[in-house]
Amino acid sequence: MKKSRDIRLPKDWKGNHLVPHIVSQNGRHEVLAPVSSVRIGETDSDLVQQRQCVDYPRWIAVFVGRSEKECKRWLDKYMTLVLRMCVPYKARN
Repeated sequence: MKKSRDIRLPKDWKGNHLVPHIVSQNGRHEVLAPVSSVRIGETDSDLVQQRQCVDYPRWIAVFVGRSEKECKRWLDKYMTLVLRMCVPYKARN
């Protein structure tokens, strides 16, 4: 049973959900998220509505922290907002 508050996340070509995660490399800690290209202004929403363009997930660093623990704390605090940015833009029928 699907609730009305469930968030529809983008999926990769295999059907797996793309979710925000933390990447730590060479002393750099980042929170990466598959943000909607329309929501960050990379793709025009009017063109998506006219079906001339497609909204796609774009992996970007939404937060850079000093430690992995700081990134986890930030992601726990702002998870709902990050997930809203990840929801693909839906063209009206």
